[in-house]
Amino acid sequence: MPFHHLRILNHFVHELRFRKLASLTFPYSTFTSDISNAHRNQSSPIINMYLSLLQESPHNLFWVSSIHAQITVNSLPIDPFLSTKLVELYADLGHLERAYKVFDQVPEPKLSLYKAMMRGYMKREKYSDVLNLFQMGSHILWNDGWACNAALKACMSLMDYEAGVEVIGIVIKNGLGKDRFCGSSMVCFLVKFGKIDEAQRVFDGICEKDVVCWNSMIGGYVQVCKFLEAFNLFFEMVDYGIKPSPVTIASLVQACGVAKSLELGKCVHGCVLGLGMRDDILVDTCLVDMYFKLGDIESAFMVFNNMTARNLISWNAMISGCVQNGLVCEAFDYFHKFFTSTNQFDSGTIVSLLQGCSQIANLKSGKVLHACIFRRGLELNITLSTVLVDFYAKCGTLELASFVFDRMKDRNVITWTAMLVGLAQNGHAEYAIKLFSQMQEEGVAANSTTLVSLVHSCSHLGSLRKGKSIHAYLIRNGFVFDVVNMTALIDMYKSSSLHWKKAAN
Repeated sequence: MPFHHLRILNHFVHELRFRKLASLTFPYSTFTSDISNAHRNQSSPIINMYLSLLQESPHNLFWVSSIHAQITVNSLPIDPFLSTKLVELYADLGHLERAYKVFDQVPEPKLSLYKAMMRGYMKREKYSDVLNLFQMGSHILWNDGWACNAALKACMSLMDYEAGVEVIGIVIKNGLGKDRFCGSSMVCFLVKFGKIDEAQRVFDGICEKDVVCWNSMIGGYVQVCKFLEAFNLFFEMVDYGIKPSPVTIASLVQACGVAKSLELGKCVHGCVLGLGMRDDILVDTCLVDMYFKLGDIESAFMVFNNMTARNLISWNAMISGCVQNGLVCEAFDYFHKFFTSTNQFDSGTIVSLLQGCSQIANLKSGKVLHACIFRRGLELNITLSTVLVDFYAKCGTLELASFVFDRMKDRNVITWTAMLVGLAQNGHAEYAIKLFSQMQEEGVAANSTTLVSLVHSCSHLGSLRKGKSIHAYLIRNGFVFDVVNMTALIDMYKSSSLHWKKAAN
């Protein structure tokens, strides 16, 4: 085991021994909802009556719009409570245009009305509208923690780093950075964009950190492969009296998988049992995935078979793990159990099983899975289509591989490579080189695997001219120092030399 992994393991065991983590009791954090502190005692009786009708109304558009029409017909004065309730109801029903129309009729919307409209946009994933509204109400929203929190979440969903940095600046300028909700969102945002040092600075400045904030920071360190820092933060979290959640443990389990440390993984598994999380689906699924990745198949089977409840992700983890470890028959056995008990599967299930069929060249089962895609009405996305191309190519059925490939609307480098490798391995070197030219015309950059298959194609054809052309491409794109590519080039030049000698004789 690498030295730094051993340091993490020793550190983890030491901390467990002295802290006796499993016997600790953790206070539960309490959360308060966002409640308006405005009062209705200044509203007129008629407005209170309509407000009561809206609060007690059935959740359907006809009822809400009927009450709204009566309010309009009676020319009632614009009331903040009435407007807010109408916006909330229309937004909940998915009629954001009607909600905004009510909002727009209020000359000077109050904070509660702005927030009701923002909630509606957030619920329907209209993140651009959230940010537009946040800018529109800057005079009132920029000082509100909830609104800034919502704006940051919208930036994360849109993957808009510049807008997020602007919101963070607003949060800090208005003294909201120490608020646990705003602080957690800032940490999540910075971690998402890989700004781990900035996230740590924000994290350190938060006065009351909740479990979401700790999880974001721990997950961030795992994301950038700083595993020792992730475990240190975990123990610091325990010292603060915050009970680790399943998400916390899932991050640590992921760290063990990435670090390729089975010993550390077993320590975390022991911690799971001590914390009473042995029946948590998320944690158990992560453990199954970790054990398969670390090659401990027996432990993976043990964890999965002892699970009291399983979901689609759990079954997919089991099926995928079996395929990754060459247990294709077992993968199909688990799929049969899964399907007969739940009648469920998704594209992820099919991808794993098709990869298994590719390993053993099981054309019949692969065709059945292909048919299942259409029977279930699954979207033939780029991942699923690429796996089908790879499967048919590896089974030597190039007509079907080309059939799927030609009908794909979008192709990435993996798709092109699957088709090129299939052609090269099945003795169609000339077609492989032509397809590479088409790939270049469409502006798709080749990877190392693509180029190795092309070099082998040139070797098979004995074409020194085409081989030199590929060699030049390797030099231009920085692949020349790759050991696999260099070996393939040597083989190609040797093969081309033999072809020339045969032609001369």
